[in-house]
Amino acid sequence: MTEKFSAYGFQVEIPEDWRIEFNAKNSRQRGDVAFHSPKNNVFFVSWGKLEDAQRRFRNLEEHRDETIKRFRSDPNMKSVEIVRSTRKNLSTHEGLVSRVVARRRPGFMRRLESSHEVWSVHLYCPPTARYYVVYWHVSVGDEFPDFEDRFMSIARTLACHPQPL
Repeated sequence: MTEKFSAYGFQVEIPEDWRIEFNAKNSRQRGDVAFHSPKNNVFFVSWGKLEDAQRRFRNLEEHRDETIKRFRSDPNMKSVEIVRSTRKNLSTHEGLVSRVVARRRPGFMRRLESSHEVWSVHLYCPPTARYYVVYWHVSVGDEFPDFEDRFMSIARTLACHPQPL
């Protein structure tokens, strides 16, 4: 079963057993919400002013690459690779769907190198003058049989602006 979560004019459907973490610093202009699965794989919806994104980036690929650049700058990261990138329509907009694999260096508490997947969708919504970044950190690999399918089934429910009847 799913339930609809709605805030600041957007809506997404999430499984009813997921925990919602709403950032207290959110505003209508900028923010993020985290949805935690029972095994703590985290699905995020972030938004901001479309004008800011269009001023900084020429296209969705540059926007995605800037996000990945932040992952790569983490000193605990050994490598961050874009495995696949495709365009799909979501909420009446063309979105850039990417699969990224990040490998963490062994550390004091972790003797072995670990890796996790990050799925993301970047899209621009002119009717609301917002950009959206929807992403999922997969850290527990046995929770769902097909992470891409699960991610896309939730991402497709994003309604960033009211749909015409």
